[in-house]
Amino acid sequence: MPQYKLTYFKTRGAAELSRLVFTLAGEKYVDERLEREEWQKVKHNTPLEALPVLEVDGVVVSQSAAIARFLARRFKLFGKTDMEEFAIDEAHEVFAEIFNRELMKIFYESDATKKAEIAKAFIDGSLQKYLTFFETRLKKNGTGFYVGNELTFGDLIIYNGLTMTEALLKMTKLDLNLASCPELAALIKRVEENPRIAKWIAERPKTDM
Repeated sequence: MPQYKLTYFKTRGAAELSRLVFTLAGEKYVDERLEREEWQKVKHNTPLEALPVLEVDGVVVSQSAAIARFLARRFKLFGKTDMEEFAIDEAHEVFAEIFNRELMKIFYESDATKKAEIAKAFIDGSLQKYLTFFETRLKKNGTGFYVGNELTFGDLIIYNGLTMTEALLKMTKLDLNLASCPELAALIKRVEENPRIAKWIAERPKTDM
């Protein structure tokens, strides 16, 4: 049986999607969480001096998106057809765009007033485009899931992406309002009600993000 160790900091951050994949698949792994001081001592031993990294039977690999995709494929959570797999890849790329183009601007802004202004502009602007995209995809599939008729990596991508977005917006005292997106709101609830995911959410270390 393969041995897995996922190493990241003491936050959800870039490792949480992989943790959710492990959880949904029911696969055991070591969830190693480092303090910043600990990381400075070991960073030179990682492929790109960055976290997260995944160790599989002694082989260490990097890049959060690649790790999550690898695990989802290995654990058969990546859809059942090539078009379902493409839709999941597409969703992953959309959230990469959201984080890299939008959320990082909010996260790294040090001025509280400017941070709130950037967040409000995101909520009123491009966020609506992204929410509509996912809402439309969910309606078209018609099963309550992003692809197929069961929980997959695609649903975890959306759940993790939106809950992380919500956590960041709350830091600016703003909320992620899904009132106009009932399919998305229902999906978030459906993921959280999965017994394995619900147990993970209840027991995981409490962090802001």
